[in-house]
Amino acid sequence: MKTYNVAVAGALGLVGTTMVQILEEYGFPVGELRLLEQKDLVGAPVRFTGQTLLTAEATEAAFKGIDIALFATNEDVSADLVPKAVRQGAIAIDNSRAYRLDPKVPLVVPEVNPEDLKWHTGIIANPNCTSIGTIVVLKPIYDLSRITRLVASTYQSTSGGAVRGMLELKKQAMDVAAGFPATPPTVFRYQVAFNLIPFIDVFEGDGYTREEWKMINETHKMLHDPDIRITDTAVRVPTLISHAVSCNIETVSKVTADQARAALSRAPGVKVVDDVERLEFPQPIQVAGGNLTHVGRIREDFSIANGLNLFLVSDNVRKGAAQNAVQIAQVLVAEGYVEEWQKRKREIVSA
Repeated sequence: MKTYNVAVAGALGLVGTTMVQILEEYGFPVGELRLLEQKDLVGAPVRFTGQTLLTAEATEAAFKGIDIALFATNEDVSADLVPKAVRQGAIAIDNSRAYRLDPKVPLVVPEVNPEDLKWHTGIIANPNCTSIGTIVVLKPIYDLSRITRLVASTYQSTSGGAVRGMLELKKQAMDVAAGFPATPPTVFRYQVAFNLIPFIDVFEGDGYTREEWKMINETHKMLHDPDIRITDTAVRVPTLISHAVSCNIETVSKVTADQARAALSRAPGVKVVDDVERLEFPQPIQVAGGNLTHVGRIREDFSIANGLNLFLVSDNVRKGAAQNAVQIAQVLVAEGYVEEWQKRKREIVSA
């Protein structure tokens, strides 16, 4: 079996470690795995397929001979390192927001728009965590009838603040449970334990936050439909893993709840959990650690002619980041896009 040399940049972070786990879990055909980190984290041991690998410094030279580079780095690091990895011949799959809205860079969820991988020029963007979980549910409905309007409310877990965010929730919860004042927040603006924080990320000057605009703009790009009217409210909630989204969807023609449920039952990457009699619906604690987006509470919105309501939950660290990146890499391998890119790079160098 042909193997591919893979690098994971940001290998010790929450998303990076999950990328390594999923590469192993999926049996990805890894030849050599290079785990890259900042200089002060070089030499840290990481287990992969029974081996102990040591992290190396993330420099341009570290990407020489790499076929696929997965980036679990922040926007500034990705903006610096991604072009260097591409210059060394790798296809870069970036999890930051650095390239998501670049018209020259495909923004891809494999269950939704894998065809966009055909026109990559070395960089592929991984969408925002809530965009990924939401769009795998929107696409089957969009295919039944074009969506004209979406009203979304996202309920995002503390893992959106990485390990430090999760630890802050745990510490504050223990404080309050023991009858002490909650430890002052450092990751989030306000106490998150036993609370809701009705904004995420910075405000953009129009009353919306950057997190809310991510979903709006990324949904337009992946569905290739900038005319969908979308509004979003992002809320930080006191859960550890998995983001939830409440969606109110308006379509051109009538889509019944049964039709939506049937289409979603067939959709890749989606599990319908929608049993009113047994009171079984999507819940973060049941989705955490899994690979599927759960959707339920599917019902018609009787206040408009062609409306649906539904509630979805996906693991934001896995499907919302690491898993989606590895799935992109799987498509690149299955469709021969890695070999095509290597050929194109050779032609560019020899020209």
